[in-house]
Amino acid sequence: MSTYMQYFFDHSGQVLPVVAMAILWLGFASLGGAASGAGRMRALDPLVGWAWIGFVFTTAGVFLATPFTYLAMVAAVMAAGACVWVWRRDGGVVPGVFLRMLVLTIPFLVLVSAMRASQWDEFSDWMIIPRYMLETDAFPSKDNPYPNAVFTGYPYSWHFVTYLASRIAGGLLENAGALANVLLLLMFGLVVIQLIARGAERPELMERSGWFVAALGAAAMLLTNPTFSQKIVLTSYAETASAVATGAGVVLGWLICEALVDDDRRVARRYAWQMGAVLALLINLKQATMVLVVLIVLATLFMAIRDRRIPVVMFVKLLPQIVLPAVILYLVWRYHVLNELVAREIVIRPFDDWYIDLIPHILMKMGVALAKKGYYLSLLIIAVGFGLRGFFRAAGPVDRFAAICAMVILGYNTFLLFAYVTTFGKFDALRVASFWRYNMHLGPMLIAFSAYGAAIVWRRHLAARWNWQRAQWLPIVLLLAAPFVFAKKIRFDTAPMTVHFRAVGAALPALLTPADQYFVSDPTGSGESAVILRYELDRGAKFGGVVSAFDPHRLKTLERVLPNPKLNAMIVFSMDKGFAERIGRNFPPGSTYLVRRVGLGPWEDVMSWPQPAVK
Repeated sequence: MSTYMQYFFDHSGQVLPVVAMAILWLGFASLGGAASGAGRMRALDPLVGWAWIGFVFTTAGVFLATPFTYLAMVAAVMAAGACVWVWRRDGGVVPGVFLRMLVLTIPFLVLVSAMRASQWDEFSDWMIIPRYMLETDAFPSKDNPYPNAVFTGYPYSWHFVTYLASRIAGGLLENAGALANVLLLLMFGLVVIQLIARGAERPELMERSGWFVAALGAAAMLLTNPTFSQKIVLTSYAETASAVATGAGVVLGWLICEALVDDDRRVARRYAWQMGAVLALLINLKQATMVLVVLIVLATLFMAIRDRRIPVVMFVKLLPQIVLPAVILYLVWRYHVLNELVAREIVIRPFDDWYIDLIPHILMKMGVALAKKGYYLSLLIIAVGFGLRGFFRAAGPVDRFAAICAMVILGYNTFLLFAYVTTFGKFDALRVASFWRYNMHLGPMLIAFSAYGAAIVWRRHLAARWNWQRAQWLPIVLLLAAPFVFAKKIRFDTAPMTVHFRAVGAALPALLTPADQYFVSDPTGSGESAVILRYELDRGAKFGGVVSAFDPHRLKTLERVLPNPKLNAMIVFSMDKGFAERIGRNFPPGSTYLVRRVGLGPWEDVMSWPQPAVK
């Protein structure tokens, strides 16, 4: 089979993760549809169902110590019953247009089904926590520790996706998160279609499930999404889920305002119920998403206070529905973290250690980072510009939508500045580490506002001049062709050195025992090799440290660890000046070496693996 075709058909186990994720998604949608009732935004059923699953697992896991397997079995029975009930009530569990989206993205889904974990944070947290949950059937705790994860104190709703999909499949699925991210983006494509229909005053777009409509929604999230980064979306990172939940929360908050303007309190209550579930999900995805929950609630509340046409008293009556699920879930998890998982999350430094003097530099670097993303920055400026005008004018739906978006955008980036000053290390603060990755949380919200605004412009200025039906084929063709054109770029998990690191790591459990302590020498590398080895070895041997290019005192580190007689194994990926002298032997480049010693004796060869030639 050619290398190109291997991007699509890499191994025989590709069908299993797709089937497992399809079953899980159907379960989420069924539970969400049953919980929300009629008059809801149907597109968000999977988010609502997932939110309540996370709520039950978290509360029962913390207070009752109920094994996750039992909870999964109960959830499966409830989902099956909900599926039958929703099917009879609505004539289906998922909208027909969503099924057409899936058909149009089959080539893309085939690519993703072949992928394996390949990114740093997947090996340090996002994959090893679900693996731990599969092994222990419980949360990490004092009595059930798991030292190999960096941030075990992060909330677990995202981990539940990989855990549950893996339970269905019968083993750990490394690409469950990537498949879930694609489904989440397609789901939000339904929201985009609904907003286009609303702005264009064409409600029939949601009723008919034509291929063009399906392609339009899918293309909005997969092709024209300014925050679509394959190394984030097609991984087990929680950014995409956080972004979609943020966008859904903003849209629901705006729809509540619109329903109250129209004095449709029944619809407002339905949206409030969904918004409460979505915010509960959002707050349980990552530690920092609490800020997004607060910003969405405050932005919607400020808009309700600002616009006199919105009955503030009625909005305040809806606040318990909107806020309480998230607050309860947050407090439950805080209880577990404070009592069982001390020092397993990011914390704010003492005031004297804040980088206040670096604020001008950090702001400049944030601006530079945004300037490199011209498309995203343009949408950001448009949303903030319309939002500032909308907040003071408050003359219609566009003003209210834009104002809510602008408050979230400005508030969140202010929070990121605060985080760099108070929690990040100096090196990461100076380079505003992951700033673009964090701004991806705002992507779906920007797409939603842009789609709604573009539909209004189309209705008012372009509909009578141009027949859009002539271009119906365009998004369909682009959506089908893109995976074939960008197959190599999408399959970044096949990078030669990543594959090599994983191959070495997979071989080590047979060569090292739990009694061994190993050290990783990679002074010319990033340290990714050590992270992958720790993931592959899990608890099979004790990690004794690593030297990488980011360690400014590499030789001193080596001199400190080598005299330890318990350190009896070393994996050498690369060498640097002075290393051969201190180790006591030289290792020719081009291979990776496993060496052992007895006590402080000489290092002896055990195994070597040729390294791939990297251009």
